[in-house]
Amino acid sequence: MNVRVTRAVDDDSHLDIDGCVNFRDAGGWPTDGGGTMRRGALYRADDPIRLTENGRAAVAALGLAAAIDLRQHAQFIRSPGFIEPGSTFHRPLVDRVIDIDNPPPLTEPVHMTDMYVDMMERGRQQIGDVLGIIGEHIGRGPVLVHCAFGKDRTGLVVAMVQAAIGVPADAIADDYARSHAPALARRDWMLDERVHGDPPLERSPRFLFSAPRRSMELLVERVVAEHGSLLGWVESFSPREGTADRLREALIAP
Repeated sequence: MNVRVTRAVDDDSHLDIDGCVNFRDAGGWPTDGGGTMRRGALYRADDPIRLTENGRAAVAALGLAAAIDLRQHAQFIRSPGFIEPGSTFHRPLVDRVIDIDNPPPLTEPVHMTDMYVDMMERGRQQIGDVLGIIGEHIGRGPVLVHCAFGKDRTGLVVAMVQAAIGVPADAIADDYARSHAPALARRDWMLDERVHGDPPLERSPRFLFSAPRRSMELLVERVVAEHGSLLGWVESFSPREGTADRLREALIAP
Protein backbone atom coordinates (compact mmCIF):
# COMPACT_ATOMS: atom_id res chain seq x y z
CA MET A 1 0.00 0.00 0.00
CA ASN A 2 1.70 3.16 -1.18
CA VAL A 3 -0.93 5.70 -0.13
CA ARG A 4 -2.22 5.38 3.40
CA VAL A 5 -3.81 7.96 5.69
CA THR A 6 -5.02 6.75 9.07
CA ARG A 7 -5.07 9.95 11.09
CA ALA A 8 -5.80 13.55 10.25
CA VAL A 9 -3.20 16.05 11.33
CA ASP A 10 -5.44 18.13 13.56
CA ASP A 11 -7.71 15.61 15.28
CA ASP A 12 -7.68 12.22 16.97
CA SER A 13 -10.97 10.93 15.58
CA HIS A 14 -9.44 8.75 12.85
CA LEU A 15 -8.82 5.13 13.83
CA ASP A 16 -5.86 3.12 12.59
CA ILE A 17 -7.81 0.49 10.63
CA ASP A 18 -5.47 -1.10 8.10
CA GLY A 19 -7.15 -0.99 4.70
CA CYS A 20 -9.32 2.05 5.40
CA VAL A 21 -8.32 5.69 5.24
CA ASN A 22 -11.46 7.39 6.58
CA PHE A 23 -12.59 5.22 9.48
CA ARG A 24 -13.32 7.50 12.39
CA ASP A 25 -15.35 8.25 15.49
CA ALA A 26 -18.24 10.62 14.79
CA GLY A 27 -18.50 11.72 18.42
CA GLY A 28 -16.80 14.24 20.64
CA TRP A 29 -18.79 17.25 19.48
CA PRO A 30 -20.71 19.64 21.79
CA THR A 31 -24.50 19.48 21.84
CA ASP A 32 -27.16 21.99 22.76
CA GLY A 33 -27.67 22.16 26.51
CA GLY A 34 -24.05 21.59 27.46
CA GLY A 35 -23.72 17.89 26.60
CA THR A 36 -21.28 16.10 24.34
CA MET A 37 -21.81 13.52 21.61
CA ARG A 38 -20.41 10.31 23.05
CA ARG A 39 -17.27 8.84 21.58
CA GLY A 40 -17.09 5.14 20.85
CA ALA A 41 -20.78 4.99 19.94
CA LEU A 42 -21.14 6.00 16.28
CA TYR A 43 -18.43 5.31 13.75
CA ARG A 44 -18.20 6.29 10.09
CA ALA A 45 -15.99 4.72 7.43
CA ASP A 46 -15.01 4.14 3.85
CA ASP A 47 -15.15 0.88 1.85
CA PRO A 48 -14.00 -2.45 3.44
CA ILE A 49 -12.76 -3.89 0.11
CA ARG A 50 -9.09 -3.31 1.01
CA LEU A 51 -9.38 -4.27 4.67
CA THR A 52 -6.44 -6.43 5.83
CA GLU A 53 -6.50 -9.17 8.45
CA ASN A 54 -5.13 -6.70 10.98
CA GLY A 55 -7.76 -4.19 9.95
CA ARG A 56 -10.55 -6.72 10.47
CA ALA A 57 -9.18 -7.56 13.92
CA ALA A 58 -9.19 -3.87 14.83
CA VAL A 59 -12.79 -3.51 13.69
CA ALA A 60 -13.82 -6.63 15.60
CA ALA A 61 -12.32 -5.15 18.77
CA LEU A 62 -14.80 -2.26 18.57
CA GLY A 63 -17.67 -4.63 19.40
CA LEU A 64 -20.04 -3.19 16.82
CA ALA A 65 -23.72 -3.89 17.37
CA ALA A 66 -24.58 -3.08 13.75
CA ALA A 67 -23.07 -1.88 10.50
CA ILE A 68 -25.11 0.05 7.95
CA ASP A 69 -23.81 -0.21 4.40
CA LEU A 70 -25.00 2.62 2.15
CA ARG A 71 -23.25 1.46 -1.02
CA GLN A 72 -25.08 0.43 -4.15
CA HIS A 73 -25.47 -3.28 -4.89
CA ALA A 74 -22.47 -3.54 -7.22
CA GLN A 75 -20.23 -2.25 -4.43
CA PHE A 76 -21.93 -4.24 -1.68
CA ILE A 77 -21.29 -7.64 -3.31
CA ARG A 78 -17.58 -7.08 -3.94
CA SER A 79 -16.28 -8.20 -0.57
CA PRO A 80 -17.27 -9.24 2.93
CA GLY A 81 -18.55 -6.36 5.00
CA PHE A 82 -17.02 -5.04 8.18
CA ILE A 83 -18.93 -7.49 10.38
CA GLU A 84 -21.08 -10.60 10.02
CA PRO A 85 -24.04 -10.43 7.61
CA GLY A 86 -26.58 -10.92 10.40
CA SER A 87 -25.61 -7.57 11.92
CA THR A 88 -25.14 -5.74 8.61
CA PHE A 89 -27.95 -3.69 7.10
CA HIS A 90 -27.57 -2.94 3.41
CA ARG A 91 -29.51 0.19 2.57
CA PRO A 92 -28.25 1.66 -0.74
CA LEU A 93 -28.82 5.36 -0.46
CA VAL A 94 -28.72 6.09 -4.20
CA ASP A 95 -28.12 4.00 -7.31
CA ARG A 96 -25.15 6.23 -8.18
CA VAL A 97 -23.59 9.38 -6.76
CA ILE A 98 -23.15 11.01 -10.18
CA ASP A 99 -23.49 9.99 -13.81
CA ILE A 100 -19.84 9.75 -14.85
CA ASP A 101 -20.84 9.82 -18.53
CA ASN A 102 -22.58 13.16 -18.04
CA PRO A 103 -21.25 14.60 -14.77
CA PRO A 104 -22.75 17.77 -13.31
CA PRO A 105 -20.52 20.80 -12.69
CA LEU A 106 -18.15 19.95 -9.86
CA THR A 107 -15.65 22.73 -9.29
CA GLU A 108 -17.10 24.75 -6.39
CA PRO A 109 -18.43 23.90 -2.90
CA VAL A 110 -21.96 24.84 -3.95
CA HIS A 111 -21.85 22.17 -6.65
CA MET A 112 -21.28 19.54 -3.94
CA THR A 113 -24.18 21.00 -1.98
CA ASP A 114 -26.41 20.73 -5.04
CA MET A 115 -25.36 17.09 -5.42
CA TYR A 116 -26.32 16.37 -1.80
CA VAL A 117 -29.73 17.96 -2.24
CA ASP A 118 -30.29 15.68 -5.23
CA MET A 119 -29.11 12.65 -3.26
CA MET A 120 -31.48 13.46 -0.41
CA GLU A 121 -34.43 13.70 -2.77
CA ARG A 122 -33.57 10.45 -4.52
CA GLY A 123 -32.92 8.65 -1.26
CA ARG A 124 -35.58 10.18 0.99
CA GLN A 125 -37.24 6.89 2.00
CA GLN A 126 -33.93 5.09 2.50
CA ILE A 127 -32.57 7.89 4.69
CA GLY A 128 -35.59 7.71 6.98
CA ASP A 129 -35.13 3.94 7.23
CA VAL A 130 -31.41 4.26 7.99
CA LEU A 131 -32.03 6.79 10.77
CA GLY A 132 -34.55 4.40 12.29
CA ILE A 133 -32.10 1.47 12.16
CA ILE A 134 -29.42 3.52 13.88
CA GLY A 135 -31.91 4.56 16.55
CA GLU A 136 -32.93 0.94 17.16
CA HIS A 137 -29.39 -0.39 17.55
CA ILE A 138 -27.37 2.47 19.03
CA GLY A 139 -28.50 1.62 22.56
CA ARG A 140 -27.14 -1.92 22.26
CA GLY A 141 -23.61 -1.01 21.27
CA PRO A 142 -21.55 0.95 18.76
CA VAL A 143 -22.94 1.40 15.25
CA LEU A 144 -20.93 1.87 12.06
CA VAL A 145 -22.23 3.74 9.00
CA HIS A 146 -20.20 3.53 5.80
CA CYS A 147 -20.21 3.90 2.03
CA ALA A 148 -17.37 3.85 -0.50
CA PHE A 149 -15.36 6.90 0.60
CA GLY A 150 -17.12 7.66 3.89
CA LYS A 151 -17.78 11.20 2.73
CA ASP A 152 -21.00 11.77 0.76
CA ARG A 153 -23.69 9.22 1.64
CA THR A 154 -22.14 8.58 5.02
CA GLY A 155 -21.62 12.32 5.50
CA LEU A 156 -25.31 13.04 4.97
CA VAL A 157 -26.50 10.33 7.37
CA VAL A 158 -24.02 11.24 10.11
CA ALA A 159 -24.90 14.93 9.74
CA MET A 160 -28.56 14.05 10.29
CA VAL A 161 -27.80 11.98 13.38
CA GLN A 162 -25.76 14.86 14.76
CA ALA A 163 -28.53 17.31 13.89
CA ALA A 164 -31.09 15.10 15.66
CA ILE A 165 -29.18 15.21 18.95
CA GLY A 166 -28.40 18.93 18.89
CA VAL A 167 -24.86 19.11 17.52
CA PRO A 168 -24.55 22.71 16.24
CA ALA A 169 -24.18 23.53 12.57
CA ASP A 170 -20.52 24.58 12.86
CA ALA A 171 -19.54 21.26 14.40
CA ILE A 172 -21.50 19.30 11.78
CA ALA A 173 -19.53 21.13 9.08
CA ASP A 174 -16.26 20.52 10.94
CA ASP A 175 -16.94 16.79 11.13
CA TYR A 176 -17.77 16.61 7.44
CA ALA A 177 -14.55 18.46 6.52
CA ARG A 178 -12.46 15.82 8.30
CA SER A 179 -13.11 13.59 5.28
CA HIS A 180 -11.28 15.93 2.90
CA ALA A 181 -7.69 14.64 3.08
CA PRO A 182 -8.58 10.96 3.63
CA ALA A 183 -11.04 10.81 0.73
CA LEU A 184 -8.55 12.35 -1.68
CA ALA A 185 -5.89 9.97 -0.37
CA ARG A 186 -8.18 7.00 -0.98
CA ARG A 187 -8.77 8.15 -4.54
CA ASP A 188 -5.02 8.39 -5.17
CA TRP A 189 -4.45 4.97 -3.59
CA MET A 190 -7.15 3.35 -5.71
CA LEU A 191 -5.67 4.84 -8.88
CA ASP A 192 -2.19 3.71 -7.86
CA GLU A 193 -3.09 0.18 -6.72
CA ARG A 194 -6.19 -0.99 -8.53
CA VAL A 195 -8.34 -3.85 -7.29
CA HIS A 196 -10.64 -5.77 -9.61
CA GLY A 197 -14.02 -4.09 -9.67
CA ASP A 198 -12.78 -0.61 -8.77
CA PRO A 199 -14.84 2.11 -10.51
CA PRO A 200 -13.20 4.21 -13.25
CA LEU A 201 -12.17 7.03 -10.95
CA GLU A 202 -10.15 8.72 -13.67
CA ARG A 203 -13.44 9.54 -15.40
CA SER A 204 -14.82 11.40 -12.38
CA PRO A 205 -13.84 14.99 -11.48
CA ARG A 206 -11.20 15.03 -8.74
CA PHE A 207 -13.28 17.61 -6.89
CA LEU A 208 -15.90 14.90 -6.32
CA PHE A 209 -13.55 13.31 -3.79
CA SER A 210 -13.00 16.47 -1.77
CA ALA A 211 -14.94 17.58 1.30
CA PRO A 212 -14.98 21.38 1.42
CA ARG A 213 -16.36 22.59 4.74
CA ARG A 214 -18.33 25.23 2.85
CA SER A 215 -20.35 22.54 1.08
CA MET A 216 -21.84 21.34 4.36
CA GLU A 217 -22.27 24.90 5.61
CA LEU A 218 -24.35 25.71 2.54
CA LEU A 219 -26.38 22.53 2.92
CA VAL A 220 -27.18 23.30 6.56
CA GLU A 221 -28.20 26.85 5.62
CA ARG A 222 -30.56 25.51 2.97
CA VAL A 223 -32.24 22.86 5.11
CA VAL A 224 -32.73 25.21 8.06
CA ALA A 225 -34.28 27.79 5.74
CA GLU A 226 -36.61 25.13 4.35
CA HIS A 227 -37.51 23.25 7.54
CA GLY A 228 -37.03 25.85 10.26
CA SER A 229 -34.40 23.95 12.24
CA LEU A 230 -31.92 21.10 12.02
CA LEU A 231 -34.32 18.82 13.90
CA GLY A 232 -37.09 19.78 11.49
CA TRP A 233 -34.80 18.72 8.65
CA VAL A 234 -34.30 15.29 10.23
CA GLU A 235 -38.00 14.84 10.93
CA SER A 236 -38.81 15.63 7.29
CA PHE A 237 -37.45 12.17 6.41
CA SER A 238 -40.11 10.53 8.61
CA PRO A 239 -37.85 8.22 10.61
CA ARG A 240 -39.49 5.69 12.89
CA GLU A 241 -41.37 7.14 15.83
CA GLY A 242 -39.10 7.91 18.77
CA THR A 243 -35.90 7.82 16.70
CA ALA A 244 -34.66 11.25 17.79
CA ASP A 245 -35.30 10.43 21.46
CA ARG A 246 -33.42 7.13 21.18
CA LEU A 247 -30.50 8.84 19.47
CA ARG A 248 -30.30 11.53 22.14
CA GLU A 249 -30.50 8.99 24.96
CA ALA A 250 -27.71 6.85 23.52
CA LEU A 251 -25.43 9.53 22.10
CA ILE A 252 -25.47 12.48 24.50
CA ALA A 253 -23.11 12.38 27.46
CA PRO A 254 -23.56 14.96 30.21
